[in-house]
Amino acid sequence: MARVTFRRILFTVALLAGHVVPVAAQFPSLPVALPVPATAQPPLSSANRSGTEFSDLVKAGYVEEEFYLSGVGPAITARGDALFDAPYITRILVRRPADPAKFNGTVVIEPFSWFGERGAGWILTRDYLLRKGYAYVGYTLNINKPAADPKFPPGDGEAEAGAPDPNHLYTGIVNFDFMREYDYARYAPLGSYYDPARFRRGGAPDPFVPQSQAIGAQLALLLKSNLPTGPMDKLQVERVYVNSWAVTAQVWMDYLDQGRHQSWRMPDGRPLIDAYMTGKMAFGEVGGDVVRVPRKMPADVPVVTIYSQSELMHDVLEGIALPPDTNQPMLRYYEVTGMPHLRMADLGTQHREFLAGDVGKGDDPQCQTLYDEPVEVVAAALLDAMDKWVRTGQPMPKAPRVVRQGNGVVRDGTSRNMIGGVRPPWIMVPSATYLTEQETNCGLVYDTKLALPAEQLRQLYSSYRAYVKKFEAAKRTAIRQGYLLEADADKLRPIAKPTDF
Repeated sequence: MARVTFRRILFTVALLAGHVVPVAAQFPSLPVALPVPATAQPPLSSANRSGTEFSDLVKAGYVEEEFYLSGVGPAITARGDALFDAPYITRILVRRPADPAKFNGTVVIEPFSWFGERGAGWILTRDYLLRKGYAYVGYTLNINKPAADPKFPPGDGEAEAGAPDPNHLYTGIVNFDFMREYDYARYAPLGSYYDPARFRRGGAPDPFVPQSQAIGAQLALLLKSNLPTGPMDKLQVERVYVNSWAVTAQVWMDYLDQGRHQSWRMPDGRPLIDAYMTGKMAFGEVGGDVVRVPRKMPADVPVVTIYSQSELMHDVLEGIALPPDTNQPMLRYYEVTGMPHLRMADLGTQHREFLAGDVGKGDDPQCQTLYDEPVEVVAAALLDAMDKWVRTGQPMPKAPRVVRQGNGVVRDGTSRNMIGGVRPPWIMVPSATYLTEQETNCGLVYDTKLALPAEQLRQLYSSYRAYVKKFEAAKRTAIRQGYLLEADADKLRPIAKPTDF
């Protein structure tokens, strides 16, 4: 009854404000946010902890706060059927400017990764977010540890004879159990609905939390409602962007594909989400339908997908063609060459991955060198371009696709790097060949590279000084193309070193 009453109040407010609410629109239930009591240590995924997500928030003029987010939301199947409503309690981690005058009006939200509660989008765009006055909210989508975890279906962790099982790295850093082991007092209350018999995807138990869509929508509603008791504290939120990377990005494709964007709205008819950016996820790879354009594509907001070399190779090998970029609907796909699926800089709390020596490939030259180039600069430029598309109507740049040939990609005859796609300066002026796991079969989650021999570098550039000059010119080209921001150019250093020549 309380939820019905609240919706009636919202509808009345919308009418009094002179807005027309779409007939088919529904208003998600409004969740409750309560501060998490302090304990002896900072929250999981805190930017104040040393590690991959650290940022000097005090220097940036930001504060970080953790809240319990509780509500009642529908449990939705992979086919889009809302079976029933159920209660949930999860947590959100808020980072916002301490001074409301420094807030730019936009909150970026992302679900934390399954593995180590990693904020992948935060890691890739944090410098940009802090510099430009965004607020950030990461949130947890998880379950209590089941007897058979759907994140690790039978056979998924099988490796070559004698090789270690990679799933052993992950079983201790997933689910609410991991969070409670980290800080029981803080995370003991968390819980959400899960039933592997009723919720299935691709013929197996669905690894995604059935209430994922409801939690994301209700969070957006809470943020944009600007309640005096809300988690933003005096900040006037105008826009909410999704910036979701890696496996949990699938829940936002489900949200779009099933038409939640159109059916779940603000009381005045505005969208709950003003732009969607997902990255490093090939939709349907974790079971279910292979979808590249939502079947119920929004007409009023941008939908942007960013592929690393790993995801683009997945689609090449599977024969999945990417859609053309269009301005109406507002769709963009970016295949970023020289971007790996995972770097050491991306790992979550207590998260580690096998290296070449761990899987018996320590002597294979194709498996020895990970690439960890600063792809943050590309992610920041694309997020900035998406923001301009929302606020000013200026369309994002269109990038060519990586050139395909049958079930493979075309590589140039000199550096052996992929042709086409978004080409960061380290690809325009290469000092290495950037490979994918699908090509090397190293048995790693990381991708690897082969440094170009010194003799070849001298043939290409004559000297280190000449190489640096060309690299600087490539940075100017990337700025003109829209894949590097002027503010990030000075931080982008040449990849090769004088000793490489």
